[in-house]
Amino acid sequence: MKRRSWVIIFTSLLAVIILAFLLWVHKNLSPFYKGPDTIVVPEFPYSEMLPGDLAFRTGTGLYSKMLNAASTDTVYYSHIGLVAQLDSQWVIIHAVPQELDGPSDFERVKMESVKQFFDPSYALHGELVHTGLVAGRDMIDAAVGFVRDSIRFDGAFNLTDSSKLYCTELLWLLYRREGIDLSEGRRSHRGFPSLGEEGCISPTDLYRYSGNKSYFKY
Repeated sequence: MKRRSWVIIFTSLLAVIILAFLLWVHKNLSPFYKGPDTIVVPEFPYSEMLPGDLAFRTGTGLYSKMLNAASTDTVYYSHIGLVAQLDSQWVIIHAVPQELDGPSDFERVKMESVKQFFDPSYALHGELVHTGLVAGRDMIDAAVGFVRDSIRFDGAFNLTDSSKLYCTELLWLLYRREGIDLSEGRRSHRGFPSLGEEGCISPTDLYRYSGNKSYFKY
């Protein structure tokens, strides 16, 4: 076997070992880690919610832990959704991996209640943020359209192809149609080495949007 092949194998094994160690540290030593049974979710401020608000959460799944373990930021959000009001009910629209509603389901853009989005089974902690934009009917209809069309989750994190969407890409795309760049040009690379120089938009990139104003956090 050529020396280059040995180097590739060794590098891959080392990367797996480092990732496993980071996940262990995050779960067992991180002051931000909580078990679902210890989480107390406050009453949701429905009277303060506005269509187009951002809903951030730190998830409980492997994908979320990988993002958090690789992060050096003080903001540990791994997922984001869009707040909307339909038939007097407040909901969150989001593109999510690993949360299937049955054996025939697949990773896709979905819509669920605020309570379900922040359920301790899925969220260790969360936050609601005003952006300065109150979403109009067109924006909400577009978001609901992604749900209706069962747009698949984009595990490749490719911003150039909107046939599939990842969580931050969904919000970025909806706001960009309103002339607003929620990412303000920011891109993340840590935790996404396969994306090279292009990177992707992380929840932290949208959390840092200059127009954001937090009004609920736990």
